[in-house]
Amino acid sequence: MSRPRTEAPPDTPKVLDKALRVLDAFTERTPEWSEGALSRRLEIPSTTLNRILRSLERAGYLLRYGDGRYRLGLAAIRLGSRASESLDLAAALAPEIQAAARETGELTFLAVPEIATGLTRYIYAADSTSRLRVTVEVGTAVQLSAGATAKAILAFQPEAVIDSVLASPRERHATGTLMDAEAVRVDLALIRERGWAFSWEETYQGAWAVAAPLRDSGTGVAIGAIGVAVPTSRHTPDIEERVREVVLKAADRAMGSLGYRRL
Repeated sequence: MSRPRTEAPPDTPKVLDKALRVLDAFTERTPEWSEGALSRRLEIPSTTLNRILRSLERAGYLLRYGDGRYRLGLAAIRLGSRASESLDLAAALAPEIQAAARETGELTFLAVPEIATGLTRYIYAADSTSRLRVTVEVGTAVQLSAGATAKAILAFQPEAVIDSVLASPRERHATGTLMDAEAVRVDLALIRERGWAFSWEETYQGAWAVAAPLRDSGTGVAIGAIGVAVPTSRHTPDIEERVREVVLKAADRAMGSLGYRRL
């Protein structure tokens, strides 16, 4: 049985340090904790920890499930999203995007999530050198469930975020847009398993794409994604494999330049 929760707020300056340690404990490998296990792991007295957990839950930084276990809440995800937006990812990662575009000869772009609106926004792009090419306008936003780049981001979000996105109405951007929520969930599970996403005419007619997420190595949550989009007339298994290799290597280098370790 889970411990009854107290309502008294933390009242010592040191509690802030303890609260940050609590939030840091929620990682990709340990996305949920019981109060007892967290107390033992962090060596925080149960009474103090109970108050911290209640405060974080009230503020939306943690979610408490029926069995008494905790997970990160939407407020924590939104904070991470705002932090990502405040970092000039476009400037920091422009060299990697440009290098991938040169190597593939195709449109390569960087996208970031806007969790509160359920969208993915393109913030940087390096154009293809081919006459027949896919183009994208920087600043364009698409729903988080549509296209390889968006799905590479959505797949590595907490379940609460995924549930919220899939519960919202979806727009058909192109003939291949996945409209069924369960179909999207199946695709997201596959993306998590293999570490990259693929789409065929999901956001733009006549285009396919491969994308890889940029993930916080502490939480495992995707803060963005690098994608390459190619006309469907230039698709073969060999081309797809080559593009995928370039995208995955670009994402690895980008994460390294941001100070994240490879997951």
